[in-house]
Amino acid sequence: MTHEEKLKAVTDDIRVKLPRLMELEKGCLINRGYWIEEFLEIRRKEYVCLRIDGYSIYCYKEKPKKEEIIGKEPTILDCMEWLDKKEYKVELTGRGLFYAVIGKDHPMKKAISCRVDLSKPYLKDQSEELINFLYELL
Repeated sequence: MTHEEKLKAVTDDIRVKLPRLMELEKGCLINRGYWIEEFLEIRRKEYVCLRIDGYSIYCYKEKPKKEEIIGKEPTILDCMEWLDKKEYKVELTGRGLFYAVIGKDHPMKKAISCRVDLSKPYLKDQSEELINFLYELL
């Protein structure tokens, strides 16, 4: 599996387990068919969005359909909450080491760790090593 496929699988699972990432509020990504937009705000009963690949701002009268909503980009803190919901004991040390103790039902039954770049809060910007680490915990 490629890095992008693993990132998508982890991101999709996080969005399922943390429904707040799918709420229509600032930062939520919307698939408009030909392009992706970031939701900005509701202004005078219009839905204001910014086109991601440009600087154009669009206003829509109708709310985006549920199937158009991609969701917000998960952060490192979202990853920790996601792992906690999966019943892993998770810690993030001051040195940027992501540490998870695998539960008794997991075949590995041991503590594992991975380095996290704390200067990059979004999961999509993290290393391939961290994405592989999280993918193995799916």
